[in-house]
Amino acid sequence: MRQLLLVNPPELKGYTNERTYSGGIGVSRKLKPFERDATVLPPIDILYTAAVAEQKGCKVNIVDLLLDRWHGPRAERFVLNHIDPECSRDLWVGIRLSIPSLLLDLDFANRMKELLPGAKVFVFGSVIMTTVNHWIHQCDVDFLIFGEPESVMGDILDAPDYHRVVGVICPKNWVPLRSDELYMGSKNEEQYRGWVKQNKLKELPRPAWHLLPLERYAPGGRLDKLGVYIQASRGCPIGCTMCPYMLLEGKPWRANPIEQVVDEIEYLNKTYGIYKMRFRDPNFGFNRKYARELCEAIIRRDVKLEATVETSVEVFDEDTLRAMRQAGISTITTGIETADAACMESIGQKISVNEKLAQRIKFCHELGFHIYGTFCLGTPEENWDTVRKTWEFAQQLDVESGFTVMTPFPGTPMYWRALSEGLLPKRMRYSDWNSYTATMRTNHLTPRDLDYARLWARLETIIPYRLRRAQAQGRQAVTRTYIHHIPHMMVRSWVRGYVWWRSRFAKHKPETRAVAAPIKAQQP
Repeated sequence: MRQLLLVNPPELKGYTNERTYSGGIGVSRKLKPFERDATVLPPIDILYTAAVAEQKGCKVNIVDLLLDRWHGPRAERFVLNHIDPECSRDLWVGIRLSIPSLLLDLDFANRMKELLPGAKVFVFGSVIMTTVNHWIHQCDVDFLIFGEPESVMGDILDAPDYHRVVGVICPKNWVPLRSDELYMGSKNEEQYRGWVKQNKLKELPRPAWHLLPLERYAPGGRLDKLGVYIQASRGCPIGCTMCPYMLLEGKPWRANPIEQVVDEIEYLNKTYGIYKMRFRDPNFGFNRKYARELCEAIIRRDVKLEATVETSVEVFDEDTLRAMRQAGISTITTGIETADAACMESIGQKISVNEKLAQRIKFCHELGFHIYGTFCLGTPEENWDTVRKTWEFAQQLDVESGFTVMTPFPGTPMYWRALSEGLLPKRMRYSDWNSYTATMRTNHLTPRDLDYARLWARLETIIPYRLRRAQAQGRQAVTRTYIHHIPHMMVRSWVRGYVWWRSRFAKHKPETRAVAAPIKAQQP
């Protein structure tokens, strides 16, 4: 019998390991003092790929090395212990890559091939699409999946010769782009067109939830407290210039049949008692008719749901928002991005949307939604005044705000623009492409400035937001909140001083941050 091990590789120490976000390439934030990285479920593409392999008759194991924090030789032994001796002659091992931990992941995959020379070892993950030419010479595995893995895995397992399957790249046969070609948009985009997508989501089996020890991911072992990922649609036609979703998942919008989505929610309810879910759709409400009918189906079938969606909240009408709330969607994450017209135009949007967005957020508050607004600082037009304008707008909206810095993910329009305008060094930064580390400058701010701008905006919004919530609970809550935030207020005062100094005396055109030494496959 054939065995497939799908491995979520070791952690990036000292950082969060949120590998399912940003189109599956992952994000990573440096942990705060005394903070521990939360245990999160493996990326959903692992679960879909496992389900496809089971349909093909494979014995499948998901090995999540983040669950027990295994790394080094202990991680290697842990994987080896999952091998069924009866399947050792037909063993396949897949290592899931993400960009913040990419070189570590590759090093681990190479080590697996060294330890298991007779096995077919491969790597997969959406990060491959736009970075493969930069590291394939370091890759000693049998093959890579150039596409959504669940769309290719079935063909690989069926094929007499997997080398001939569309979406399979063998490192020994691949001729990578080199030198200046690595940074030529036309050459790279030609390759991107070969990325294999699962265009008919209805043909996918239900994710293989049964292969995970779900109680170990749950707070206190209680499955009714566990939040899981589900997916109703893929792709986003909006095409923001910095967004990896429209590149990795594509602009065409692809939807799961509504009843199939509700079936999965019902299955999680009845089988595990799970009802907390996060839709992993790039833009849940892009098709308002679909969103409305999905919510109506959830209500009609009386399944239990407490869900978070990511969406452009301004596109919804009031009736659809009511249906969403009634269906059990309680949190909306919405990209607000910026309050400056030039910065908004730079990402392919219009500032006029903010007025409608403010109206919709006010209505969402009335319905009882929790709104989490995401903002991105660092378009080429960004300066200290535009940063201030953005966080002041966030305060007016009275939403919980999250700020990231512009990460010109490889292959996005912003990436090519930053390269052509000299805002970004021509070099892959791997672990720095994490949404929290500034890697490109603007026409007015250095990468160091942007790191402080993000911290400034975060502190100027989160402290007042939490104090307002505490005021509604009484004087004791306010006192506790003040005490808790004394360190944050001290940091905010220091950052305000930095901003004051830089905005008045740093009038020269900023230089790009010096390029760091090559990153080795070890912990930072």
